[in-house]
Amino acid sequence: MHECYSEVTQRRLRLFFIGIVLVHVSLSIVYNFVIPLGYGPDEPHHYGYIQHIVLYRSLPRLGPASHPYLCHRDPRPPNAIGIHPPLYYALLAPIYSLLADRKIDCALADASKVQFKLLPYERSKLIQRLFRLFSLLMSIATLWFVWQTSVYVFNESELVISSVAFVALLPHYLMISAVINNDGLAILTTHAFLYLLVRSFYNPLHPAVGSVLLGIASGSMFLSKASTLSLLPLILIGAFVYWRKATTMFVRAICFLLSLLLPALISGWWYLRFYALYGRLMPIVKWTYEPYMLLNSPLDFLTDARSWALLWRFIKGAHRSIWAQVDWFIFKQEHGMRWSQLYGSINSAFYPYSEVVYFLLVLLTVAVLFGLLVRFAQWVRNINWSETHSAKLILSLAFLLFYFALMHYTLFTHPGGYEGGRYLLPTLYPFSIIWWSGIHSLVGKKYLSASAVCIIVLLLFLNLLCIGNLVCFLNPIYAPSF
Repeated sequence: MHECYSEVTQRRLRLFFIGIVLVHVSLSIVYNFVIPLGYGPDEPHHYGYIQHIVLYRSLPRLGPASHPYLCHRDPRPPNAIGIHPPLYYALLAPIYSLLADRKIDCALADASKVQFKLLPYERSKLIQRLFRLFSLLMSIATLWFVWQTSVYVFNESELVISSVAFVALLPHYLMISAVINNDGLAILTTHAFLYLLVRSFYNPLHPAVGSVLLGIASGSMFLSKASTLSLLPLILIGAFVYWRKATTMFVRAICFLLSLLLPALISGWWYLRFYALYGRLMPIVKWTYEPYMLLNSPLDFLTDARSWALLWRFIKGAHRSIWAQVDWFIFKQEHGMRWSQLYGSINSAFYPYSEVVYFLLVLLTVAVLFGLLVRFAQWVRNINWSETHSAKLILSLAFLLFYFALMHYTLFTHPGGYEGGRYLLPTLYPFSIIWWSGIHSLVGKKYLSASAVCIIVLLLFLNLLCIGNLVCFLNPIYAPSF
């Protein structure tokens, strides 16, 4: 706990943290049962990856690179999503093996193509619920790292509580904590890595111990999801920090090597295997079906009139989709038409209200950007530097690395990434830091508590509206038997 906090304040912060976790757990359980099994993002194929390890005793192999879907999946049932590193799936495979033996859980037509027996429906539901519960456990662990990082970064208890609550109550992160998906582990390992990095500025561990833990955290991060490779520059920063804190050249060399070699040993084998099989390090192949939606090089910004429109499309889509699944709070015409076809009526559910909430979030985002400019101008007038500045810079850099990696992916590899806010969630707490720093500089200490309460209530309201839209609109359309 930060040395500036009294014992009374520390106890109060712990109570608030417990309260935030309880609200997070409650909402996550609601989402768990409101989102039908198999309807999370790519959930059947993440679940299929776990099955694949048990059934075939191997990692998935991708289908033809020219195929729009099998280029990312194993053609064999249950069509595992094979572009991801295996850590998340390997952790859950023993549970599947214990509860399902070598029975397959997929459509009957697909199961008939293989030699495995079909898993009974009730056992299937039990296993999927347990795997979703594992996602919730990972999110609780993530919140602990967020809280521990926050008490180092902020001197104001209001900002500690607000920044943790922002992460815990974001609808998109609550969805991740309620479905079968490797994003939860990527978020957990990334926040563990960032916590260790931030701690090195305030209360560093012994250099050798810190280097080992940093190496394990970063290696686990890279073995959870390939997008975390965006944070490679921070590995070098972490190695340099612990190199400086060592007292002798021998210990410095050991610390530096541990920080760099451990990630390579833990995760490098999977990327080498992927390269040997497919001739590329990055798993996603370039989308060739809509070439007019992609750019060929950064030089296109100087020569191609489409480039700035595509960039603006990404900026808007990334902002929309970081809050929640876009369909949950923004009404889309195709869903309205499908409702009319199925039920012969018009239904807008709670979208008129959720769209107003999103409009308020857009206004707040503009205010945050203005607040950050104000804070930067204040800092320039009275330049100073401290551990807190270093920590906030590292966290902000983490978010920007992910943001620009997603931008590059959307503009040059796959246009569908424009609403890929979910892929920014491994740096959700850095996003929260940026958000609350902007709010703080605008409202000051006097109105900080009131502002925090209003924004937290707004997020809670958005969750309720998203749940309402799922129950009253989206589920009846796409999962009517649920």
